Amino acid sequence: MKGQYTKLFLIGNGFDRWQGLPTSYDNFRQYYFEHILEISKQLRIKTEVDKAGNIITPVEKIFGDIFNPKKLPGEFFWNFESSMALLDDQNIALYFGKSDKGVYQMQETLNAALEILRKVFGDWIKSISIEDKETGYRFDDSCYFINFNYTNTLEKRFQVDERNVNYIHGDFSDAESIVFGHSKHPEIAFPELMEQKFIHRIGGGKSKRLRELYLVENALYETDKHVQDNIDDLCEFMAIDGVHIEDITDIYVLGHSFGEPDFKYFEFLVKATQVGVDFNKLSALWQIRNIGIQNMSEAELLEWIQLNIMYTTLHRKTILQKENISFPKEEMMEKTLFGKTNVYTDGDGRGHKVEEAMQKAQEAVHKRFVMEQAARTKEVIEELCILKQVKQLPSDCCSVLGAADYIDGGHDKRIQNAKWHISYFSDTDKEQIERVMRRGGCTDYKLYQSIDECIGTFRK
Repeated sequence: MKGQYTKLFLIGNGFDRWQGLPTSYDNFRQYYFEHILEISKQLRIKTEVDKAGNIITPVEKIFGDIFNPKKLPGEFFWNFESSMALLDDQNIALYFGKSDKGVYQMQETLNAALEILRKVFGDWIKSISIEDKETGYRFDDSCYFINFNYTNTLEKRFQVDERNVNYIHGDFSDAESIVFGHSKHPEIAFPELMEQKFIHRIGGGKSKRLRELYLVENALYETDKHVQDNIDDLCEFMAIDGVHIEDITDIYVLGHSFGEPDFKYFEFLVKATQVGVDFNKLSALWQIRNIGIQNMSEAELLEWIQLNIMYTTLHRKTILQKENISFPKEEMMEKTLFGKTNVYTDGDGRGHKVEEAMQKAQEAVHKRFVMEQAARTKEVIEELCILKQVKQLPSDCCSVLGAADYIDGGHDKRIQNAKWHISYFSDTDKEQIERVMRRGGCTDYKLYQSIDECIGTFRK
């Protein structure tokens, strides 16, 4: 069975900027500073004023230096989504102290910071006005658009039918649908960190350091884009809209830098549009059936949690390049987690055992992510089956694309790799794009120095 769509368009922020819209993160920075006081009042969130007259909100405290909060630097906004993954978890925990009151205040401050950012970002998107304007391009109904932006530029200026557009991160008309953030922390923080079920007691008490850490890790989870979830949702919506990925012959990438927050989308689509691809092997459900992590004893779960925590506590040192505060010595962390020292560290807290610990911890984090993602992928597949009134899939079907193929009665097989047409803005963008394409094993692509050049064949 052949589908309607043969061309796939991936629309990034550079597309709106090409159209002269004020959608850069510098525009967002200006909007933030102009409206932060007003929005904080709307949300009834307390603010302060520093000696320089700057408004200090929970955002400045959580994403800046909590001991000396000040106006956020331009870098925070220029790399806005990636910056959200770089909050100093241990510094925040140290600031709020070890009391129950401090933990409560930390939770309130974290929640307030995220609430403000969502509100400011959503209001900024809605404030962008797009006037109707003839562009000289025409896209017919063989074109399907995955819009990473939140604006309706395609419909307003290119007369694209809204049925042919998928807003993968939500759209301006529904503030609740808007998704923004980083892609560094896809897994849910272990509730055991808060409940202290598996943590060895120290001096008859429980470690509040780990309790505080749970709250910060949960905030990191809340600000993650959960790219794999969005990929599954995208595949489901494409199935509903009648898009057969096997029929896509050409992919146009307009205004994307292939940056970190959205990297996984491109990696997935590069692999999914090549001849002979097994959709199941791109799925977490397939991985979980083949890497032996479905059933664990309590002892295995304990070590897993401990390794995840170890990975988290070393985040400040490895990612932020700062010395650990909560656990200045690795052996102190080990005693908290394992009830003894020198499990993974040498006596002085350094050496090859630390590297071994980090490797095992990274593996534990990855496996846990796969388990969580597999469960969510299964839910999406079941949802699609209910929608399409299909009672049962083949036992070896473990991907949304595979399910769509079966439900539709079998799609036409791909006979050649999709051709990629990619616009780029800078040499840095070009290098990143080439890295992604090489990593995905894709050689059939062409780069263009402008969007006009990339979509020249669609001129009226």
